[in-house]
Amino acid sequence: MKNLILTFFLLFTILASSQTNATKYNNIQMDFFYGRPIEHDKKLKNAIEGNSYGILLSFNNNSLKNTTFNKLYNYPERGFSFLYQNFNSTVLGEVYGGYRHFNYKLKNTATSNLKLITGFGLGYATKSYNAISNPNNHAIGSKLLASAYLKLQFFKLLNKERLSLNTGLSLIHFSNIAFKNPNLGINTINLHLGINYLLETSKSTIIKEKHTEISLDKKLYFNLILRGGYNESLEIDSGLFPFYAVTFYASKTINNFSSITFGTDYFKSEFLKNHIKIKNIEEGKNYNENDYTRVGLFVGHELIQNNFSFISQIGYTIYYPFPYVSRVYERFGLKYKLGKHLFSEVSMKINLFRAEALEVGLGYKF
Repeated sequence: MKNLILTFFLLFTILASSQTNATKYNNIQMDFFYGRPIEHDKKLKNAIEGNSYGILLSFNNNSLKNTTFNKLYNYPERGFSFLYQNFNSTVLGEVYGGYRHFNYKLKNTATSNLKLITGFGLGYATKSYNAISNPNNHAIGSKLLASAYLKLQFFKLLNKERLSLNTGLSLIHFSNIAFKNPNLGINTINLHLGINYLLETSKSTIIKEKHTEISLDKKLYFNLILRGGYNESLEIDSGLFPFYAVTFYASKTINNFSSITFGTDYFKSEFLKNHIKIKNIEEGKNYNENDYTRVGLFVGHELIQNNFSFISQIGYTIYYPFPYVSRVYERFGLKYKLGKHLFSEVSMKINLFRAEALEVGLGYKF
């Protein structure tokens, strides 16, 4: 997941203008893809048995409404997509996914086919870890999963009225965000061949807009957010435990697209108390079972899209009484503005490549 969202920010270079060529249409696209799972951990060696393949079905529509979001992001397409992927592995089996996606034009022309497509949703796996029947599946610990994909679409091979062929590259991710371990997750890099069909005749339109500056509030704000949820430690079948996090940070908007953040996290994860107890017994250690809080410092970025923002942060744990995976951590997620001061978040906390928790939060900006 980390690779997916980092790549999203690196590729996101959309330009805005005061006069835009746009096309209003609805379309359906079917992609056939072929790829290779990434062995990002040695424990996945026995799970990856070959190349994977699948189908991605997408329903898209384009809105020409002159909203701030559409103006800034060059009138993106949006829609729903459904995925089937066969890992060609007796260990990993097959997965299904359903997504809400957005298609962003990376060039500000009506004829450009260079698009960045992002999808977030849920997945289902036909095979998951089982200590007896499937012990090599350290990628997927449960059948219900979170999923996301990033696709770069380019090159039209055929373009005849309503029908077109195109090619692309994608990165697809599945994991259950540490609700049940093992949960290394599985990522695949894929080549795509897509068939696109317009459901209605396209109509080119020029949207003429008055040249007005979008007012920006560049004041420095402070934010307090409370997060929580349930997760499991690296110990398989050790059980779900509640966790809590308190975050205080400063934020400053720098342009129409971005805000930068800097702050501190306080973590209290009950699974660590149980994990420390197990380690003390199994390895003869003498860690304090009652000292399992962590404190970190982080810097971050928010990609603004109307009331939504994509958040990305990287932090370092400065108070670390018990070594758990890594001092370095990342957070990726979605933020939604509920009002002038109130906002909500759904985010994923990661320790390097290992997802630690799915966090649900409520915050206040002052």
